[in-house]
Amino acid sequence: MGLLRVRAKKIFELRSMTRFGLAALPVLAGIAYGTGRWSLLAWACFAIPVLLLGIRPAEPRPYRMQLRSGGKVHIDAALEAALAQSDSNQRCAAMMLELDEPDTLQDRWGAAGVEVIMSTLTDRLCSMLRSGDVIVQQDATRFVISLPSIRVPELGAVISLIERLQKTARAAIPVDNANAYVTLSAGFCLENRAPSRSAQSLRQSAHLALLDAISQGAESARGYSASTTPDLSQPESYTHEVLQALQDGQIVAWFQPQVSTDTGLVTGFEALARWNHPTRGVIAPTEFLPALEAAQAMELLSETMLQHALRAMRAWDVAGHKVPSVAVNFATQDLRNPSLIERIKWDVDRFEMAPTRLTVEILETVVSENDDDIITRNIRALGDQGYRIDLDDFGTGHASLANIRRFDVDRIKIDRSFITRADEDPEQQRMINAIISMADQMGIDTVAEGVETIGEKSILSQLGCTHMQGYAIARPMPFDQTLIWLEEHRTHRSKTSYFPRRKA
Repeated sequence: MGLLRVRAKKIFELRSMTRFGLAALPVLAGIAYGTGRWSLLAWACFAIPVLLLGIRPAEPRPYRMQLRSGGKVHIDAALEAALAQSDSNQRCAAMMLELDEPDTLQDRWGAAGVEVIMSTLTDRLCSMLRSGDVIVQQDATRFVISLPSIRVPELGAVISLIERLQKTARAAIPVDNANAYVTLSAGFCLENRAPSRSAQSLRQSAHLALLDAISQGAESARGYSASTTPDLSQPESYTHEVLQALQDGQIVAWFQPQVSTDTGLVTGFEALARWNHPTRGVIAPTEFLPALEAAQAMELLSETMLQHALRAMRAWDVAGHKVPSVAVNFATQDLRNPSLIERIKWDVDRFEMAPTRLTVEILETVVSENDDDIITRNIRALGDQGYRIDLDDFGTGHASLANIRRFDVDRIKIDRSFITRADEDPEQQRMINAIISMADQMGIDTVAEGVETIGEKSILSQLGCTHMQGYAIARPMPFDQTLIWLEEHRTHRSKTSYFPRRKA
């Protein structure tokens, strides 16, 4: 019976069968007229077109013609074909794209939400590619693209394509009656830059370029060259290099200012780790923090950041700049240390600073996911001794109101995933308003992270956020540049764009 169905389906899929079926309608009309059975004609007019059209296989979506199933085999085959087509006038390239901050997206939207985001991105990316290009989703958050037949010189065309792909990814993506906003980092390798003329070499070089781009921060793009970061598939040697860099003083604190939305005055700085690599330049923490975590060296990093922060605070005081506090991030490893309080107190006393001038930043996930007695005791002891407590990346975890009260949190830092395009998206505004209203009811200040535009600054002020931090204020900078920035900010504060916040 099943075989008959298959054969019948094959017969009806033929175009000749479609013509035969439609031609049969007049014949059936004659039979119906002669016999008076008009119901037969009515059923035939309905059933035949439905049958003929309904069993025909669905046409593939034209905007996904470039998409292939995942796996290195498929993309390597496409890259080999692209290499075979290359000549002196046209060359090929490999490109890799990856979602920035995938863990944050996973925490906020869940696996199903990330799947929706990737599906939407697939449609958008395919719509920007040529019919001969090939795109493969290599894993949960990464795409690999084969770009054949690019007219020489190809560098400008590839960079222009990356800009268009990143732009189309920025638009809002509907997820569960809300809008998600994402960015893509990109790495690419031109045919003539790959170490060898093979698909594997192109793909691996694009991967190295992508890792380099990710280390530079969100929505970065890098091309492969001979000086691109070496393969990090040897974690032991890389971990040793990072640890050596930390011991040699190559990993230092950069500082990003926080300002009041009421007055525009500087209310503090956050100390952020940066690696001054001797050959690769400044490397963002997203690249080297995993190595330090694996080596159980996060306490050494926080100790380094704390000393740099306190040293900077003393220098700002000497220079006559009023900086109320400096924030330092402390990881779970730090908070599990029974001697943490004594260590912090010794450093703060050594620099003759009041405890209120040090802000301890703790991830919301640490508060929401840990019932560790030592962690609880340390956080509460820090608050009792006068240190300020900031709950970082609020909205990405599930900290309860009871925990926020229990740990005596001074400020909630609203994660930048809520801030992005808040001036354009009413749903983002409602989420921010809910967080700020909750904080107001609890007597807690709020800090908006990742504020990048004047529009975002304006809406956050109107919604009642008390502090802001982000590129719209200033990018993270080394200590010596903070002195220049503070002087300029003090001189030109009256001209700086800030918006008095909404009063309760």
